[in-house]
Amino acid sequence: MIYADATDDLNSVIDGAGPLAGLFFLLLGIAVFIIWKSMNKQMKKIDSNLPPGRADLRRQADEAYTEEAEERGAEQATEAEEPKPADG
Repeated sequence: MIYADATDDLNSVIDGAGPLAGLFFLLLGIAVFIIWKSMNKQMKKIDSNLPPGRADLRRQADEAYTEEAEERGAEQATEAEEPKPADG
């Protein structure tokens, strides 16, 4: 009695799927390339001088608050480093 090796069956399936997988991979690469070129065209159409949106205004306000907090922290640090006069 001859037993079939499982690796032989697997190898025949993989060998048969090779060309189909290669074709799928090639088509996927072509689709990505076409989408990439299309996106580049759309990005070039965007006007860089758009008015600021809500998120931009919030970010600007947050940056201003952060700068104020850093300045206050620096002032408090210098005040803490100054020696206090001795009572005398």
